[in-house]
Amino acid sequence: MKIFSAPEKVTLNTTNRCNLKCLYCGVSSTKNAPGDLSLEEWQTLVDELAQIKVFNLLISGGEPFIRADFFALLQHILQYPFRISINTNATLIDEKVVSLLSGNRRLENIQISLDGADSSTHDYIRGQGSFKKILQGMGLLQQYQIPFSFYVVVCRNNSNHLKEIVDLARNVGAMQITFSTLLPQGSAIDNFQALSLTFSEQKQVEAELRRLKKFYPRFIGGSLIQTIQWMDNLSRLPQAETSKKQVNTISSCGGGVSECSVRPEGWVIPCDRMWGYTVGNIKEASFTSIWQEAEGFLNLRQRYSRRMDSFEETEPAEPPVKILTCPYVPRALILRFPLLDVPPDKARYASAPPSTPPPICG
Repeated sequence: MKIFSAPEKVTLNTTNRCNLKCLYCGVSSTKNAPGDLSLEEWQTLVDELAQIKVFNLLISGGEPFIRADFFALLQHILQYPFRISINTNATLIDEKVVSLLSGNRRLENIQISLDGADSSTHDYIRGQGSFKKILQGMGLLQQYQIPFSFYVVVCRNNSNHLKEIVDLARNVGAMQITFSTLLPQGSAIDNFQALSLTFSEQKQVEAELRRLKKFYPRFIGGSLIQTIQWMDNLSRLPQAETSKKQVNTISSCGGGVSECSVRPEGWVIPCDRMWGYTVGNIKEASFTSIWQEAEGFLNLRQRYSRRMDSFEETEPAEPPVKILTCPYVPRALILRFPLLDVPPDKARYASAPPSTPPPICG
């Protein structure tokens, strides 16, 4: 696999601080911890990312708008031709924020985390009053013609309200809505049994998202949609063709391959889901050298050249297929949180193959 000299996309998690306490916060292990990089340190990193020609920046956190110097950092970023998005819970968006955001053409998207189409559903995940604040923030973004989208983690709490969530997104002028899968990470580990879908519930969600995607093909997207489409396309292939094209290979997202993230303290990680998989710190080495030479990245990338039958613990599939799996999800968590009613013959589609360090293999 060819690895470019620089990633296409980098997520800048600018702070550990957040004003909410979400039930599935992926970064809860460092929430509100001290040690955020200074404005000058972030600016130095941005200069390097521009020099090595990174295309896309996603500014996230924690909650990025909680930094008092956020707009000083944003102005520094806007010196360069990055394509820029901001990930936020939207509760801190006010007149001052939108006035400073407006008019920046390279600010392509304000991505808002949304968990329901009403206060009871959304606030269950994020806390009382958060839905009302989101509506206020959305209204201001719409008033100032700042493009925004929604990011939805599908869980048991909202799985029966997907149409209502899509309808809300369309009614308030969102440019897109993306759906993702709940993973056992951060505070979700403690709430996984209550929030995770059973196998039968997951199949119902897939059917509903297929239906909604058919009605709004350009409006609905995200990693969960991509996974459903990938599996649907694979199931349509004749067995012989499947065996020939997909034999014994592993695939997943671009984490550590075409994109990566930087934690608030300067640690570089493959993606936000792999919050604890630190491969190097920009306080100790250049971002470029970490991307190109860090042992953690080199080991992670080996998973794409491994054959499924090279893992002693993995039983051969009949027919052999490509495995699409997130490298974050280790078998230990799959065993700790088994799907409640997954049929034994479907288990290999619900869980990832075990890893054999040093290479992490989903």
